[in-house]
This record gives sequence, structure tokens and C-alpha cells, in this order.
Amino acid sequence: MTQQLEKNDVLTTLISLAQAAEARNTLTRGHSERVAQVAHGIGLELDLPTKKLERLLLMGRLHNIGTAGVRDTVLLKTDKLTDSEYAHVKNHTILGAQMLAPIKELEDVAEVCLTHHERWNGSGYPHGLRGEEIPFAARLISTADVYVAIISERPHRDSMPEPVAADILNEEKGTLLCPLCVDAFQKWFDKTGSRIEIKDE
Repeated sequence: MTQQLEKNDVLTTLISLAQAAEARNTLTRGHSERVAQVAHGIGLELDLPTKKLERLLLMGRLHNIGTAGVRDTVLLKTDKLTDSEYAHVKNHTILGAQMLAPIKELEDVAEVCLTHHERWNGSGYPHGLRGEEIPFAARLISTADVYVAIISERPHRDSMPEPVAADILNEEKGTLLCPLCVDAFQKWFDKTGSRIEIKDE
């Protein structure tokens, strides 16, 4: 019982750290929770078992924990990033995986931290994986991540309407995003209208 409580404390601390990291920028506050909820919806459409759905929620909430290591001067910058600044941002994938690596029970979550910016056609980072080389959970989280990013305001652009974002995901199916995950996303979107319930933080 005590061991389980300790594990819960660790997860709570990690989630709080991830939330605090993205809350430094008002435009990204709540991003990971939204990704978690969309990923859960995609998982439902794929008929994943309850334990895997719960795992998706955790993966979504921790996928960007590596942004804790992104400098404020870069994270809060409103102008276009320089090449070196963009490289610094991209390093959050490796940093997130390194942060979770010591926790054996979170190996799968660390893998998602590392690979959620890989792309179906091999154009992603950090390793240029393509297709089914990319872990399935990372492909699913990536689909949710891209959707939430599109419907959210960013320094260089306004947010886009949910239907437009859904259309963009369909356009990127088989190019940047996993076809199976996009199809499941579309089913969830059609059923729910992309309603996302954000839990109290």
C-alpha cells in the first residue's frame, strides 16, 4: 500500500512539474491536459482496454515534460526562432525521456516523450523515424498533439476553428500522421464535436 502511495506521489509531482513548465507561457497552459483528453478519445475509438486508456491520459499529461528545460527567453519569444533556438526547443523530446528514464515503470511514457515529434514520412525529430518504426502510443499522442496545437493560439498565428483543424489532420494522414490514428480521431471528432473537458489543475 505504501509503495503504491509513493508511486502516486511521484506521478502527481511529475504531472505538476509538466503543468508548471507549460504554464510559463499563457498560450500553452493546459496544452498537455487537452492532448491527454483527445488521446483518450482516440483510444476509445480504437477500442483500447481501460488500462491502456488510462495510460494514454498519463502519456498525454507528461509528453511535454521536457519543456521544463527550455529557457524562458526561448519559450516566451514571440518572434520567429533562430535555428539554434529551434534546436534548443526540439531538445525537449530528449530531455523529457531522460527525466523519466530512471523510473522503470515509466519506460513507455519516456518513449512517448522522445518520439512524439517523429512523423509518418520520416521528417520528424529527433531520430527521423518513419511509419511503424514510431511507437504506436507516440503516433496516437502525436495526432492529438497536432490537433490541440492547431486549435490553440500561438505567438505567430491565431487559433483555428476545430473543423478546420480536423480537415488539416485528414490532409496530413499518411504524410505526417499515422492513418489509423487520424481515422480514429475523425470518428471521435464526428461523435463529440471535439468537446474536451479540462479537469481542475
